[in-house]
Amino acid sequence: MKRFQVIRTHISPYQRQEFISDEKAMVEEFPLLNYETLASFKDLKTILVTNTHTQLADIPEDLLKQTVLIIHPNSGYDHFAGEHALWKNIPLVVGHTIRAQAVAEYSLGAVFEGLQELPQHLTWNKERTWERKLLKDTSVWVFGYGHIGKVVADTLSILGMKVTVVDPFIKHCPHKLIPDWRQGNLSEARVIITATSLNQYSHHMFNKEFFDSLSDEVLFINGARGKLVEEKSLKEYLLSHPKSFAFLDVFEKEPFGEEWHGFPQVWKTSHIAGVEKDLDDKILEFERSVLQDFQELDENEFFAKYEKELLQNKWIKGVLV
Repeated sequence: MKRFQVIRTHISPYQRQEFISDEKAMVEEFPLLNYETLASFKDLKTILVTNTHTQLADIPEDLLKQTVLIIHPNSGYDHFAGEHALWKNIPLVVGHTIRAQAVAEYSLGAVFEGLQELPQHLTWNKERTWERKLLKDTSVWVFGYGHIGKVVADTLSILGMKVTVVDPFIKHCPHKLIPDWRQGNLSEARVIITATSLNQYSHHMFNKEFFDSLSDEVLFINGARGKLVEEKSLKEYLLSHPKSFAFLDVFEKEPFGEEWHGFPQVWKTSHIAGVEKDLDDKILEFERSVLQDFQELDENEFFAKYEKELLQNKWIKGVLV
């Protein structure tokens, strides 16, 4: 068996201080793997471990030429779209399943927070009244039916909500699929949830035309990608519809700044929808599994096992879906 070097290009600020040493220890459990750095890489077959800060164009050309596998244990991969020529012949495994449950629960939590705030009675309320509407029969539109959208849509369907799924990037969808939202009655939507990938077609898909089609009272939830939303149009919609509210975890420009101050109708979080207590351990376990399979499986077996995780399979007619 051949020896490989594993090189981590970047880490994220939410990762624990000991993450690099933990990752190094995990990699070196494999007898034929070395853990190196970009500053000290060797002339060996290479496995790159990347994140959303990685630009392959910045990787030394010699290193990229000897790279045989890229592991991207992140859910966002749209930044690779412009670098297709650099990775098209290198298997690139995306870890979008790692954060899927966390992001789905962020969206579900926002639904309950926005629609089902629990009242508190400091003394016994003899009237026992609660002016609320049940989630059942509430119309919700979920944009995207991948790992995240499926959990969100299926969960809300079980609760009895009227779920419409819009996913322009898949051919089949078990829910009502409307290829173009203009063909549906968007004005009936009470909740809008984003769960789709970002590319040239979905960029600013939530724009003025979209918001002009909504009713006066909508809960808008974006835990997907910031540039899906034309923020100027969202702000205008919220200002003119005081009963509407938005939960935003991602923004066109991050970190968000003063431009979002003074919007009481917006609950802002700092790109943490996919973050959880055990995230680092799940990342390491994902990397361990991919490394082990890459060493033990033949090429066809490896490609078959990671069919849904290979970025090459998400490149459809020049678009990352």
